Amino acid sequence: MKKFVNVCLILAVAVMASSCNCYKKMAKKADEVTISCNPEVLTLKGQNIITDVTVTFPEKYYHKKAVAKVTPVLEFEGGSIEGVPQYFQGSKVKDNYTVIDKKTGGEYTMSVSIPYDPRAEVSTLVMVVEAKCQGKDAEMVEIARIPVAEGVNTLQNSVDYTSALELMSDKYEKTTVISEKANIMYNINASNVRKNQLTTEQIKALEAFITENVDKDRVTLGSVYANGYASPEGPLAFNDKLSKARSESGKKALTKELKKVEGVTYDAAAYGEDWDGFKELVEASNIEDKAMILQILQMTSNPVERDAQIKNMSAVFEQLAEEVLPQLRRTQLVATAEVQNLTDAEIKAAIEKGELSKLSLEQLLYGATLIEDNATKAKVYAAATKYEDARAFNNLGVVCAEMGDWASASTAFAKAAKVSSDATINNNITVGALAEGKYAEAKQYLAGASEEAKALASVAEGNYAAANGKLSGYNAAVNYVLDGNYSAAKSALAGDKSAEAEYLRAVIAAQMDNASEASAYLKSAISLNPALKAKAEKDVNLKGIEF
Repeated sequence: MKKFVNVCLILAVAVMASSCNCYKKMAKKADEVTISCNPEVLTLKGQNIITDVTVTFPEKYYHKKAVAKVTPVLEFEGGSIEGVPQYFQGSKVKDNYTVIDKKTGGEYTMSVSIPYDPRAEVSTLVMVVEAKCQGKDAEMVEIARIPVAEGVNTLQNSVDYTSALELMSDKYEKTTVISEKANIMYNINASNVRKNQLTTEQIKALEAFITENVDKDRVTLGSVYANGYASPEGPLAFNDKLSKARSESGKKALTKELKKVEGVTYDAAAYGEDWDGFKELVEASNIEDKAMILQILQMTSNPVERDAQIKNMSAVFEQLAEEVLPQLRRTQLVATAEVQNLTDAEIKAAIEKGELSKLSLEQLLYGATLIEDNATKAKVYAAATKYEDARAFNNLGVVCAEMGDWASASTAFAKAAKVSSDATINNNITVGALAEGKYAEAKQYLAGASEEAKALASVAEGNYAAANGKLSGYNAAVNYVLDGNYSAAKSALAGDKSAEAEYLRAVIAAQMDNASEASAYLKSAISLNPALKAKAEKDVNLKGIEF
């Protein structure tokens, strides 16, 4: 691959009018001085544009009394940025600069590091040379401006930060199960339903529930169950029969009460001694020895042994007989109904008609997942933010980022963080800050971010080795290219036929000096995404590649 900058560039010094012989004589042999860059193309690494510039002075060249100042300057449309200058001096200059011996000459490498400016992708690195002869009042005179490199390799910025963003889930249910319960209570050892048990508020609420939902649109009423129980006292076989008798009597009583309501199915089930209910009531009670009772329940599984041990605690048993056991002599009546909520088609239709105000929070959050167009998704999530729910703000931020609007994305993530401290939001704030180049802000949230976000932070800092093995797909490939591992990069791209993947394959081929292959991949990328043509035109990695 042909680079922008040749390895050796002639130092063509344009000496300004001056009578000082010390650097005039140096200028006559300027063609013997060489400057080279490594890498030959300026590279964005971390937050800085870097390269090493090596200046080689030949033997019998550098004047013993000359002082030279070489300043790297990155020039681009609309501005320029200066790097740290390097000073050189002849062997007779009384100063502390790098000495270039006249007899032997010398070589010095400047590590150039210039803060990144997005405008500098199309730029020229110029070495500004100033010189003077030794003297207290001597002033530096600019004698040359030498271009040494053009353009900046900004492949590091090609990582896809949106891949590390996380959506927060909706809780929408296509069907909802609703229910109503009521208890018919019995006297000890009895299974007959007393009249006062059919006039309680619970029974009336249950009857109203059944009547309302038996033939209601979008509602399917299930069977109404009568579940009989017995308190855990007395013979086990007797209690089994008693619970069955109670379930049957409870079913019969309710059926009679609702005889005018058509379409209701009734069923009965017997559960014998209600040890689970017993345990719950004891745990919720203030019985002094409840810890001992609970220990018996835990250590003894046989119901007969349990009953015997508890009855042996005579004082405690009296309290149980008064406060707990009566609540277990019952038939529990249970009615359930399945409610069909809005279908996918109905939700999508409401969105397409712009009737977002008619949808609930969960319907909006779910509805957005049914939409392909990001602009419409953003409108749906924006409508959901009226509920002041963190998920709405967070998901709006993700969609804004996917649309390339990272400023709006970060604003949305910040609003989500005011409502919730969910780890997903912390992760997205980190990723948003990285994407906007706000590395100091990203570090504040990095500890709680995902491993992918942490790896992307390593890439942003130029620590590519640290990110190896922690990214996948396209992002892993970008990092491997940055780290010089082209084979691993190709493997990471396997199966990815996106425009971005084809473009990166073109860069890899160009780096490996395979111009024809790079051209084929680049043409493929542009055919998939014509906008990549403009990117390729200023990409130093693809200089000279036909498309």
